[in-house]
Amino acid sequence: MQFTATQLAERVHGEVHGDGSVILKGFAPADRAGPGDLTFAEKASYLEAAERSGASAILVSGEVQPSSKVVIRVADARIAVARLLPLFHPAVEHAAGIHPTAVIDPSAQVDATAHVGPYCVVGARATIGKRCALLSAVTI
Repeated sequence: MQFTATQLAERVHGEVHGDGSVILKGFAPADRAGPGDLTFAEKASYLEAAERSGASAILVSGEVQPSSKVVIRVADARIAVARLLPLFHPAVEHAAGIHPTAVIDPSAQVDATAHVGPYCVVGARATIGKRCALLSAVTI
């Protein structure tokens, strides 16, 4: 997914300083951020690394004063990160069911909403709860 800086600022009750139309396609720490990424500087001490990064924008808490990049200023950068990360990394939903190659012991209990992937083994008396996801080759 991609968003403008303005769209992201609106979601976290922040304000944009700079070009609000800049497109942001990812979220990365300063040492790995590149063009199209949003990074954040929770404290003034992290701002230098964020400004040196390749990020297109920086998410900052109210007291930080950056100057060289598009800035989304919020009251609390940690809370804003927690709200924005799911936009760039949505939760993966796995379909409920048991893969044909999975082996389930007759005494095991697997909830109807669980996902048991290929080559999984669910042993005796094991319980797999609601919405649990066992991906491939997991042994319980």
